[in-house]
Order: sequence, then structure tokens, then C-alpha cells
Amino acid sequence: RLIGEVISIDDEFTTIQVYEVTTGMKIGEPVYTTGAPMCAVLGPGIISNIFDGIERPLMEIKRLSGAFINEGADVSPIDTNRFYDVTIEAKRGDMISGGMIYASCPETPLIRHYCMLSPLLSGKVVWTAENGRYRVNDIICRIKDSDGNIHELTLCQKWPIRQPRPVSERLMISRPLITG
Repeated sequence: RLIGEVISIDDEFTTIQVYEVTTGMKIGEPVYTTGAPMCAVLGPGIISNIFDGIERPLMEIKRLSGAFINEGADVSPIDTNRFYDVTIEAKRGDMISGGMIYASCPETPLIRHYCMLSPLLSGKVVWTAENGRYRVNDIICRIKDSDGNIHELTLCQKWPIRQPRPVSERLMISRPLITG
């Protein structure tokens, strides 16, 4: 299965942007949904990786299949087996809202990764794990929202790529960042 994104839908056809080679495909091929918009995974491990345009880790793909990306290559953007030394920043009983830090861990020897609550959530911390070694998908905190729903938090979160992250203000550049 190839990775793509729906661009438009009309009465008869759906137009899909496919992010891989489409050699051999034809009109009428079956399409399978993920049930969610295309998302980026945000969490520790991003800084130390190099990705293609759809957040596939190129070094891991090279290790698994060589210098060329196989069609339909499905590799997690973040190493889900790696352990991080996590410091739990939130305390039981704290009220937290979008953008607040609930945990942190060293991502590289020089960079500390801060796990911030999704801008779409807020609530009261009802449970936290102890400081220790955790993988990115381990549950490290639970919050209860105003409707009484419990949300389990890990070291990473998914965010739809077509939805801008909310910010309190946009900073104007004073000096261009020249790369390459």
C-alpha cells in the first residue's frame, strides 16, 4: 500500500496525492483509509533523525532495505523501543492546559525534550508515573478533563500536518536563517 492524501472528492472521482512512485497504478485501484488525517509524530527522537517528506526516518529505512525506499515502506518516525530517562514535571492535582509541560527527557547530550500537553486538551492530573526510564508510547500521565474523560499521555503525540499549531504570537524575523 502506498501513502497518499486526498486532495479533492467529487461525484465520480477522488483525487489523491500519492507520495511514492505510482508506476503500475491505474484508475479504479482500491483505496484504504487510515481513518484520520495525515499526521506528524511529535516527540523525543526527532532531532536525531533525518526524514523524507512524510516523516519516514531515512537512516532506519536504509538499514532495513538499502539505499532506496521500497514502495509502501512503513517505518515508525520515532524509535518506539528506545528508552529515555524521563523526569515527570506535572504533579497529581495540578491543573494543566495546552502547551504546559508535563514531562521532559534528554534527547541528545545538549538538548532536553519537553513534552507539552496538546493545545486541544486541558484538565486535572489524576496520575503520574515515577521518574524513570520509559519508551515513547508508555503512559506517563493521566488527566481528567472537564467532562470527566480520562486522557492518557505519553512522550509523543500526533498532530495533523494540515492544521497549524496554535501560538500566542508570531515573531517577526530580524535576521534570515541561511542554510545550505
